[in-house]
Amino acid sequence: MAQLSLGESKWRMVRRVLKKKRFRFQDTRNMTRHDQTHFDWLVAENFFVQSGEGLYEMTEKARAAADLGMYEFEPVRWVDPAQDSKAK
Repeated sequence: MAQLSLGESKWRMVRRVLKKKRFRFQDTRNMTRHDQTHFDWLVAENFFVQSGEGLYEMTEKARAAADLGMYEFEPVRWVDPAQDSKAK
């Protein structure tokens, strides 16, 4: 397990909605061109979950990362397909 940085833009998005129970995408915006991409990444990585039509909530993963901007990352073990086929 490793700790990775969210990066400043994503971290600011998390911090903007830290005290809100439910929020919209517009509440998290940093007014940069990458806002939608960063928001989509936060949803895909389970920092935000959808809780209604256009509404989102923070997960415990996001609350833990909000303090220092770091999150726990579990890398997937890579298996060499050539060696995997020899084992069969």
